[in-house]
Amino acid sequence: MRSVRINSQCYRALLLLAVPIAAFAMDSGPYEITLQADVRFVAVDSPYTSFVNGGLGLLRYDQDHDGLRLGRLFADFNGPISETIRGDLTLSTTGDTGANAIDVTEAVLEWRPYPRDILRWRTRVGAFYPPISLENRAIGWQSPYTVSTSGINTWIGEEVRVYGVEQSMSLTATPARRFDAALIVGAFMWDDPMGALIFLRGWALHDRETAVFGSLPSSFGGTSFKTMGFNHEIDGRVGYYAGAEYKYGTHVARLLHYDNRGDPSQSNDSGSAWLSRFNSFGWRYELPTHTTFIAQGLKGNTAVGAGPDGRGALIADYWSYFFLASQQYRQHRFTARYDRLYVDSTRGANLFLTDQTAIAWTFAYLWDFSRSWQVAVESLQIRGSLEQRVRAGLTRDAIERSWQIAFRYSL
Repeated sequence: MRSVRINSQCYRALLLLAVPIAAFAMDSGPYEITLQADVRFVAVDSPYTSFVNGGLGLLRYDQDHDGLRLGRLFADFNGPISETIRGDLTLSTTGDTGANAIDVTEAVLEWRPYPRDILRWRTRVGAFYPPISLENRAIGWQSPYTVSTSGINTWIGEEVRVYGVEQSMSLTATPARRFDAALIVGAFMWDDPMGALIFLRGWALHDRETAVFGSLPSSFGGTSFKTMGFNHEIDGRVGYYAGAEYKYGTHVARLLHYDNRGDPSQSNDSGSAWLSRFNSFGWRYELPTHTTFIAQGLKGNTAVGAGPDGRGALIADYWSYFFLASQQYRQHRFTARYDRLYVDSTRGANLFLTDQTAIAWTFAYLWDFSRSWQVAVESLQIRGSLEQRVRAGLTRDAIERSWQIAFRYSL
């Protein structure tokens, strides 16, 4: 039977989150406070149970869990702590499996000292997303273009979170120099499970972020764990990332190398450490006609288990890219996106074969019909194969479709 009501956990989350925010908003002072509720009607055409409910479907919802749903409820607090330090805290809930009534998706302190020369410095400390996405640029790490994000940024929201520190050095544009350039480095821990989800399930497309204390069921991978968490430190190693950003007018180009430096031979009660590393690259261009183009790609590999050369007993390569075009006309935005998704076992396929080849199309229409209200309509289709389904007695190839109408109220 399809779900046609928002469940009681969602109602409790609404009440728990809304009351303190409403009281605090009465005297917000210099702080920026955003509260958004997203309620949507969802229709799904898929033969599989969603991964959120322990299946091998690549959508957030399935045919037994669609209907009227809470998409997300979040509150974002952003403001100065001192003249050079700002804080940003995002509280969120999705009201589904593995989601707490209230949880944290980002909590960061940012220090920007006064410049003494042509260089600008910025330090971030806390739990936050690395600077990868050129798509998720709205408050609460949302996409302003669609409801569901690309395969790349879906995975970033699921598994990739920095628990550490980031330092950036930038050269800003001047009348004599028309470009901005920045170098970025980061160090982090508590990210050893990263790579497990893409190995066990492959790429997916949706808008569900894994919160700092959130989890997912792991039955879709055939593992012995009941839930899968993503913020564990297992091997005591420090991971890192390094990248660069270039801006010229409305052009933005970004490169980043990410390595969690996991020791795949290590494990504890929290699970196994995964050695996961990737390179990302992206470009965004905005025309004076309010037209936006984004192209982004990511390629990497993940490994687990004691291997003969220290690289892992099971290894999988993965890559994805997408192209997005979006046009805004007054209060209306139209967007189309094409995704290509690929995962392939390169070692240990006889023990656990992970293989995915898929393409996805997304079409969305967003209408801001007032300062507070937005309606978003989205059609999403994923066509392709996933080898892990054969192990579960399911068909390898399928087409999964979803249609969503989201009503968003922002305060």
